Amino acid sequence: MKSMNLSVSDLSLYLITIKRRISVETSESSGQVGIGFHARLVEMWREYTREAEFPGMADKYAEISRLLGRYAEINHHTVSIYNTKSQEVYYMSDNYLKMTGYSCSEKDYKRWATLYWMRDLPVAQSLFFLQMSWFYRTVVKSKLSESQGGFTFYLHNLMLHPPGSYRHHFSITGDSLEITRDGSVLVMLTIKKDIAGLIKPDSCWWAEYHINSQHTYHFHENERKFQRGSILSVREREILLMIREGMSTKQISEKLFISPHTVDKHRKNMLEKTGARNLSALIQICEAAEIIFIN
Repeated sequence: MKSMNLSVSDLSLYLITIKRRISVETSESSGQVGIGFHARLVEMWREYTREAEFPGMADKYAEISRLLGRYAEINHHTVSIYNTKSQEVYYMSDNYLKMTGYSCSEKDYKRWATLYWMRDLPVAQSLFFLQMSWFYRTVVKSKLSESQGGFTFYLHNLMLHPPGSYRHHFSITGDSLEITRDGSVLVMLTIKKDIAGLIKPDSCWWAEYHINSQHTYHFHENERKFQRGSILSVREREILLMIREGMSTKQISEKLFISPHTVDKHRKNMLEKTGARNLSALIQICEAAEIIFIN
């Protein structure tokens, strides 16, 4: 591979080209970005670094990520890239501390980030991260070692309350950037989004995981265990796709040969399971979690 000497204008032009190609959609009513944004960011990052060569891993992520981080900021997200083994933070977007509510220095945050989050999340969510580590070691790692695909996750409604700040409601999307031969995720990209406007005040929290684009698992606070399959059933996802297409309850019931009452019941169940404020929010959340995919 040969080294890439890239100017800011070169990278800006590249981002504009990619943005046009993948047609990022923004909701005018909420001012928030839709939909599958994390996948598009990862696509840009991977495509742009494929032919690049850097003196060290940290240099690689710092140099390329800076403008991608700016792209995320414009779309009301924060971005961080970190080494899962050493917990070293390679990159965090300039808006990261402001959006998460931390008043410490960037240097201190990078050093103590894991401890800060364990301290500032509800006890149940802090314990969940320990369960998630167990789930990774016992389930995810072996599947990744068998097939070097990828690992993505969506964490919904993490209630972070840093000292001196208010309680934030975040979703976190994670995507593996580098995986070792034994199935360990070495480098992870995470994108955080404030979802307070998308959820009910008493919204539940849950998680969705995708391994090698073949295996799906979920975790819901009401059940407190990792289970195979998506948080939504096959029928629910089918109905949600029809809702996204603009089909009415009557049209859906006729197409699926079920009663309008059954369609309404599925709709209610989906809102209850996810904690979404309304159907528009439900679609945004499920697209971000890759429960349903972008057209």
